[in-house]
Amino acid sequence: MDVLDFLDPQVGKYVDALLRENNVGVCGGPLYVSDPKTGRHTIAKKHCCDRFKIQIPYAGNTVTWQVIFDSMHPSDPPDFIFTDQDLGFMPEVEEIKSLVNWDAEDTKSLTLVIRELLGTYKEHQRKLLGDRLQFEYNSLLETGKFTDIEVYHSRKTARGPTIVNFLIRLPVDFSNIPEFLVKDNPGEDAAILLVSFQNQEATKVSPQLYLSPRVEHVLGGSASLRIPAFQNGGCLMDYVPNVCQLLENMVDQIVKGFQKRKEYISAFLSHYGRAILEYDAETFNRISLLLDHSDFYCILHISIPTFFPRDQPHFELQSIYNMTTYGKLISAIVKEYPYSPRWSGNEMAERARVFLDQWIPEFKRTSMSGGRMR
Repeated sequence: MDVLDFLDPQVGKYVDALLRENNVGVCGGPLYVSDPKTGRHTIAKKHCCDRFKIQIPYAGNTVTWQVIFDSMHPSDPPDFIFTDQDLGFMPEVEEIKSLVNWDAEDTKSLTLVIRELLGTYKEHQRKLLGDRLQFEYNSLLETGKFTDIEVYHSRKTARGPTIVNFLIRLPVDFSNIPEFLVKDNPGEDAAILLVSFQNQEATKVSPQLYLSPRVEHVLGGSASLRIPAFQNGGCLMDYVPNVCQLLENMVDQIVKGFQKRKEYISAFLSHYGRAILEYDAETFNRISLLLDHSDFYCILHISIPTFFPRDQPHFELQSIYNMTTYGKLISAIVKEYPYSPRWSGNEMAERARVFLDQWIPEFKRTSMSGGRMR
């Protein structure tokens, strides 16, 4: 059941507006509301709760605050209870202007308060930084490029010192990524770097890169997203731009690769004409042709990789006559054909044609004898 079903309607209108806020903090994630309760001395029923917990994604963690309204006086602003994990966060009411100037008629009033509290919370966490991490934080800001940063201190435990998280949005431009790569993956494109310092002296650092689903898909999945290790004695001012540049280079390769794949397919369409069986006219990552050499026919399947032309296309010849003992058509992977990423699509197609004219007779002899070429 939806949490709004339990809230007093006069409280629920603020929460409903708050839950529509889907772009909170560096991660740009949604807020969550849970644990609705009532302050009245009655058994909790639907539509009578006036207090709840709000969960906010922040710096790789979840910050939980309790929000308390008074359903008997619904025009009054709410109170807040912060948890022990907030390390002494207790802002003065006068600092939160949207709370001082609470407008009960504006359904976005609670949203404005939460935004302002988050800004105050962010500054509070920054002030907890020691000298070394304060230097790291200020150095990033001074670049003028990495300004969307959240800092969070976890509690110190008996097993070790406080862990300090830096959550940094990387300003990578994803706008030129071809539409076909992203249209089925909703959500904002984002690249987020989480850097965890095991202590205030930054003697042990663990970086992790997080990408929105469609960006990860575009870049070829998690296997393609290895970032460099954080070197001992290094600093964020050097490390973060390097990771950002790595991503920018990958995106640039994707964009250029799409145009090159399109050029490549067009060249084969031009050279082979009616021999074309099918090709992908959206992603331009595959094409199949029916080849004829001295009345011997075979099919050439070409798969074009995401990072083309850096990565060479995959050629596979398939017989239309002969089968293996397992009932599959005999095929052969063509590995040593002429290729250079510096060639134009037209030259690639022309050189492939010359090579195949010389190579198909060998494939014919092998397939006719029931062999398998690899």
